[in-house]
Amino acid sequence: MTDLAQNSSSRIRMMARLGAWISLIGGLLLPWMIMLAVETLVRDVPFPRAWRSFTLHLFAPGYNFFLVGVLTALPFVILAVIIIVHLGTASAHNTLIAYRRALGLFSAGLSMVLIAGWIHVEVLIHPDAQGALAYFYLPILLVTILPLGYGLGRALAKAFLPRLSL
Repeated sequence: MTDLAQNSSSRIRMMARLGAWISLIGGLLLPWMIMLAVETLVRDVPFPRAWRSFTLHLFAPGYNFFLVGVLTALPFVILAVIIIVHLGTASAHNTLIAYRRALGLFSAGLSMVLIAGWIHVEVLIHPDAQGALAYFYLPILLVTILPLGYGLGRALAKAFLPRLSL
């Protein structure tokens, strides 16, 4: 393997590992960060009091913020596995394909974050009894959005990334 291919391969593997960790940790922390942000920014609760309320309700019946975080994180775990398998196995000799895959996976992750964030904000700003049902449908919606976001990213990459001339 040439030195250029070796450097490119290590960069792609590092990008795959970093993307997987960001997906795992970000997917779990996303709803909790939104909960704290809504409490402090929308409801004007001081952050220490919002943090105390959050930690008290993390496992409390009727709130169970931990379950909300896990339900939101499940599709992001699937995304992390896809990142490792799909991007981590990209050929080192054809970096264009690896970068197209990376842009597709980034687009999938971004669309998932935007949809999850929007649903969490809507449920928290307009609370009602049926609003919590959105948390159970959210993983199904995010898993459905994943291939659509990936396809959009691949289409954008194909349109805007330069082609190799043979």
